[in-house]
Amino acid sequence: MSNFKNPLAKNLPTTIKIGVWASFVSALMLIGIGIFWVAHPAASEGSFSIVPDSDAAIRFSKITAIFKAVGDILPPVFVLLAIGFHQFRLAGYFHLITLVLVILVDMITWGTFVPNPQPLDILQHIPFAITIGVAAYCFLKTPSKTN
Repeated sequence: MSNFKNPLAKNLPTTIKIGVWASFVSALMLIGIGIFWVAHPAASEGSFSIVPDSDAAIRFSKITAIFKAVGDILPPVFVLLAIGFHQFRLAGYFHLITLVLVILVDMITWGTFVPNPQPLDILQHIPFAITIGVAAYCFLKTPSKTN
């Protein structure tokens, strides 16, 4: 079994180092938002057309918080594990999957189910998408022999 390796080793190409840093930033943001949903599950009830502080709203917000937290925290964990084992191409693929299954689905959900969505409701996902996209590009553009 291989051991974790230094993801910022000096012998790695610059693009890989940029991808690693972009991965760290995106992981921090996604894990942070996952923790936010668990710490403040009631934040979702104001976004949807449920009367705040009702029984239905409280139950809905707790269920939503669990799913949001798991969906936001698991992808960066897999990315960080792949980076730790120097599987940069795999980390790039994980980033692409995260971009589609987490960020894009979340943007569509906010645009579809939030009553009277504002452009900011959808655009708030762009910082996540940028860092994930940069990391995926850096990991997938390098030749496979350096991975």
